[in-house]
Amino acid sequence: MFKTPILSRLLLSVAIAVWAYFPFLVPGSAQAQKILFQDTFTGGKLDGTDKWHSVSGQWSIVGGKLVQTKADGKNLILVTDEHWDETWVDYWFFATVKLLEGLNGPLIFWRFHSDGTEGGGFGETVPPRMKKSGRRHVIYWALNIEGKRSVVVRAIRTIVKEFEPTDTKTKLNKGQDYWVKVENDKTGYRLFLTDNAAAAAVGDYGPPLVDAMGQDFNINGEGRIGFGTENSKIEVDNVFVTVPQHNPFAVEAGGKLTTIWGRLKSGALR
Repeated sequence: MFKTPILSRLLLSVAIAVWAYFPFLVPGSAQAQKILFQDTFTGGKLDGTDKWHSVSGQWSIVGGKLVQTKADGKNLILVTDEHWDETWVDYWFFATVKLLEGLNGPLIFWRFHSDGTEGGGFGETVPPRMKKSGRRHVIYWALNIEGKRSVVVRAIRTIVKEFEPTDTKTKLNKGQDYWVKVENDKTGYRLFLTDNAAAAAVGDYGPPLVDAMGQDFNINGEGRIGFGTENSKIEVDNVFVTVPQHNPFAVEAGGKLTTIWGRLKSGALR
């Protein structure tokens, strides 16, 4: 029989050891801390009561994908107040997008912080906290403009302007998945695009199509993410916001991404 002081010290040592090794015993807990936001669209609502707030358009979740089926006008969906922390500044933003119909590819939003009157043409039905903020700064990457080019567009206090250093040539083939990555920090951003799912899954997106790091200090990199269209229909999947230097596809163990890894290993994805 142990004496009481010896037993107490033994129990304390065991408790400390379990606490020290807890992240290794439950590996998903440490990994989850690196993912700030995620949605693979296995369910949920788009009315502002869950992860997404539909501002305009015809957004729905169909077959495990977020789709927008209104073919005319500018349409927008944003992450809700509940699922976005306005203090997030340094992050990487990932998504899979597909152009279903139209000449203009998806609009990829980040640094979106507006009361709805910034001049981007998206109306005033933005999330409640954003509506009250009175701030007017919208930035988005317009892919595949008329099938010829892509640009970053900024709307600041009703003044809409293409961010001049960002004009690039891209062409999104209809019906094909493209993997997007945005690296954002206080001073700017880098934008990546690839149609190679296997490469994207291991973090290889190639060189940035747009490198504006150190060139855009406005609002210190704040603002939430979202997706939009302009006279087109699109499909979105695998949305992640992570801490920098993190690849969510390398650690995600459940849901559809497990299937992706299975297809990668079998050679079904190139």
